[in-house]
Amino acid sequence: MIIKKTLVALSLAWMSSITIAATPTSVLPAHPRESKVTSPAASLGFELGEWHARPEQLLSYYQLLATESPRVQLRVVGYTHERRPILNLIISSPKNLARIGEIEAARSRGDTDTSIVVYLGYSVHGNEPSGANAAPAVAWHLASSMDASVTAMLERTVVVIDPMLNPDGLARFASWANSYRGETLVSDPNTLEHNQSWPSGRGNHYWFDLNRDWLWLQHPESRAHVATFQHWRPHVFGDFHEQGTDATYFFQPGVPSRTHPLTPQSNQSLTEAIAKFHAQAFDARGELYFSREGFDDFYYGKGSTYPDVQGSIGILFEQASSRGHVQDSRNGALKFEHTIANQITTSLSTLQAADALRAQLIAHQKNFDEEAKKMAQADGQRAMLFAAPANPARLREFAALLKQHGIAVHHMKGSVQIGHQTYDASNALAVPLNQKQYRLLEAITELRTQFKDNAFYDVSAFSATKAFDLASAKTTADVIGELYTASAARPLSQESDIAYAYNWENDDAAPLLAELSQAGLRLRVVTKPMRVQTTAGAKDVGIGSIIIPVAMQSMPAAQVADIVRKASGHFTVDVMALNSASGTTGIDVGSASLKSVDKPRVALLAGNGLDSTSVGELWHWLDGHLHLPTTQLSLERLASGQLERYTHIVMPDGSYRLSEEANKNIERFVKQGGVVIGVEGALKWASTQSYLHTKLVKKDAVKKSEGEDKKAEDKKPDDKKIKETRIAYKDQDANAAKELVAGAIFDTDVDRSHPLAAGLPRDNLPVFLAHAEVYQLEGDRYGTVAAYTSAPLLSGYASPENVKRIAGSAALTAERVGNGSVIMASPALGFRSGWHGSRRLLENALFFGKAFEKARVEGEDE
Repeated sequence: MIIKKTLVALSLAWMSSITIAATPTSVLPAHPRESKVTSPAASLGFELGEWHARPEQLLSYYQLLATESPRVQLRVVGYTHERRPILNLIISSPKNLARIGEIEAARSRGDTDTSIVVYLGYSVHGNEPSGANAAPAVAWHLASSMDASVTAMLERTVVVIDPMLNPDGLARFASWANSYRGETLVSDPNTLEHNQSWPSGRGNHYWFDLNRDWLWLQHPESRAHVATFQHWRPHVFGDFHEQGTDATYFFQPGVPSRTHPLTPQSNQSLTEAIAKFHAQAFDARGELYFSREGFDDFYYGKGSTYPDVQGSIGILFEQASSRGHVQDSRNGALKFEHTIANQITTSLSTLQAADALRAQLIAHQKNFDEEAKKMAQADGQRAMLFAAPANPARLREFAALLKQHGIAVHHMKGSVQIGHQTYDASNALAVPLNQKQYRLLEAITELRTQFKDNAFYDVSAFSATKAFDLASAKTTADVIGELYTASAARPLSQESDIAYAYNWENDDAAPLLAELSQAGLRLRVVTKPMRVQTTAGAKDVGIGSIIIPVAMQSMPAAQVADIVRKASGHFTVDVMALNSASGTTGIDVGSASLKSVDKPRVALLAGNGLDSTSVGELWHWLDGHLHLPTTQLSLERLASGQLERYTHIVMPDGSYRLSEEANKNIERFVKQGGVVIGVEGALKWASTQSYLHTKLVKKDAVKKSEGEDKKAEDKKPDDKKIKETRIAYKDQDANAAKELVAGAIFDTDVDRSHPLAAGLPRDNLPVFLAHAEVYQLEGDRYGTVAAYTSAPLLSGYASPENVKRIAGSAALTAERVGNGSVIMASPALGFRSGWHGSRRLLENALFFGKAFEKARVEGEDE
């Protein structure tokens, strides 16, 4: 009743002048305006929605707004890959902005403050531009309105606006939409304007879905967004998106049964309360909308869900998309102006709700923090430990991730044995459980296989512990040491005229190898364990270790040392100087068992038919992580030959409908010494190539349990059986979900004697799987580097039938063909660039793709 009365009162002040939009700004209240504050149209040179505003145009407007209004501060909080600024507009009363540092300090300390903070983020998907084009109108309204309702609200509220969460993607889409706009607008869905070419403007520069990167933080945009969130810790976060053209408008709450269990009920209750304000605003305009279906609140790596596990209220908004300037839909012609107007409306209703519910929101955040402390105490443990033996780089990256999320990370003091793992200061981190981010820490480390609802909008598992392949355990021991600081780089300290060597366990080993190969050094990889003589004594060198033989180089020893010293100075790898080519045990440095490591010249397949996010994550790995020049090769060019320019062809997920000539060229490429690396959907292509032994396993080929092999025709049909084969129409979505693997984590058993498994710390490696394709190598008993275990599901949802099919099947296979190799993996080994553990298999395939011998396959002549 209180909320209803508040809504009615506020609507008089805020919404009385709202009508169906002629221009987007016509939905703004008819308030008196400060004349010196320039409107968006006056700055841009066109009305919002007439053209798609480019990031550079929007930046110019925000710079102008900040100079004209004492209510606005403009901050650059980062830069995108394409060097566009990432912006924050801080909007509040002049009085609040004069003491904004005090307010920020209070928010950072977690002090209860009377100021409500609302964070509005627009268009994280670049081809969903209505949000980014609504942001200037919202900012102008707050900066220029002289109405008492706005000035009073700004006295009580700090509004943080990120006007374009994905500037690079927005630029790509704006350029496309404007390029195909005519003087006479075309609403036909088939016109080019509404069908942006591959890879579209959805993702960022590397084509990542930034709305899945709020946990993994692989990109500068995401790091800036999370830094803003952690800095302000807003009470409400609005996340403005678009959906299909034939839809209406969605705002949360989502599907009630698809909320993560760690999200408190008070969050959902407040989400419901806020939703009433959106409904009231749309009802006043006669707009249709929906809630509680289609979208969920489970995966904490999305912008609208990330706040829910941190005491904030995240709200997802989904506007039907015009994907251009006007497009026909089942609801009539949908104009870009109208989509912008709707985003303006819910932006204002969000601010109204936050102002009206300020007491409840402040209490919710305070109670959330107190409950987190109680949950930590009830846990009964003191700290969570994370170990990565011989891998300081992985601990560095994991600690950096936690710290960006506001989780305190410490060095260990002392040592503790838990199970078979020893945790100590040399190989482990200690994270105190008694901290306000307890819920988030639990969320990103938990393993969960039971769910209230088995349908998911995105992934069903997101354990960072498994993604980093860390040993982990909780302990009551007093092991929390000093705050964590990253290990320093370890430049070469001793020179050698014989060789240099380093082990492969450290995640910095692969980037170091890439830099050394790009510098022109000849490199060798160890395929059999050995013990070498170094200036610091005898040292063990395992499979995958790198040898840099000085005598084999085409340059003087001093120059070799300079290259190694400079490169190693960027990393935490211990490079050893050998004083003898003789191994104390095992092989010698001159052994033929040391295989050459080719300087990679990589062709990454890209273009129509391929999953742009899969291509993007592989490109980001090759270019952003390893800093290797990477050719993006369209599928069409495979038929034209010239593949001899490359040492590797990398095949991302997607559909491969290649011509006969393209397939022949790939076969020729492999047999002449090239390496093909394929993931996920590339398996289907491999299974159609007669010279390969990759075979997909059909669903009905999975071994049935005892008694199930009786033929169906031998069974007499009965009413019960007929009833069992029928499924209620209302259950079709739920049953369809059972056919999927909902982004789950599976366990694999790895053959660590194989060069492609080099550097892995254990026989078991967790991988991320988002499909149910099952495959194996027929006849090659030595080529399955990793296979799923007999009980493979570690976390997430997969139906029992799919788990049974996946168990025992191949996860990574490698076969020599002629002078080359074909390496296939069913999971996305570097999923969203956050899976550091399984990414090691990609690095091994890239650098050691020909370091294993051809196996004798059953049925083939020697």
